[in-house]
Amino acid sequence: MMSSKFDHPHHGSYEKPQDVLKDDRLSDGEKETVLTEWRASLQHILSNDPNAPEVKATSESLDTAIENLAAGRT
Repeated sequence: MMSSKFDHPHHGSYEKPQDVLKDDRLSDGEKETVLTEWRASLQHILSNDPNAPEVKATSESLDTAIENLAAGRT
């Protein structure tokens, strides 16, 4: 099974999108950057394997996390 963990080169590793929102070391702008880059990474994986269930679930969680960040609900 393909892992949906994300290793950001500057901000660290995250198991799930909610972990990014809870990371007090990051500003809101940095959180948005990490989530956006994670989403782009998953979109690349899904373009090669559209049936990757764990990746699809994480992609949906990313959408929710990005919406919550935009709404100020971190």
